[in-house]
Amino acid sequence: MRNPFWQLKTIPWLILLQCAGLTIAIATLLDILLLLLLVQLAQIWPASGGVIAGGAFTALLLTLLIAGGIGALAVILMEKVFRSVFLNRGTLWALVVCLALVLWIKGFFPIPTAFVSLSQLQFVGMMLGLFSKGRSYWR
Repeated sequence: MRNPFWQLKTIPWLILLQCAGLTIAIATLLDILLLLLLVQLAQIWPASGGVIAGGAFTALLLTLLIAGGIGALAVILMEKVFRSVFLNRGTLWALVVCLALVLWIKGFFPIPTAFVSLSQLQFVGMMLGLFSKGRSYWR
């Protein structure tokens, strides 16, 4: 009888965690720079507060798009930086788990971010971005 957990043993978890850590570090840095830019823009142009906020739907859409970018960035980093890993459906799912784990751990640190955190919307956006960019590795 075949062991269903055999593939979990063969996944390079350490490399995937390193990729997830690098991805979240880059996304957090970009998020902090975006926050600083928005603060500077609000000081220069005080009327921009209403334009930037835009409403709840705009904030949800922006959060979903940024999370999708995080997922796509993770696949790009796996392709360009961590070339030793063979990407397939199993490693993509393991990368989702590693990204969620790193985001959960990042939540314990007092880092001021607006769009890089772990929520249901971010998790769905991250999976959409990761699997849309990694579409060629599904098979």
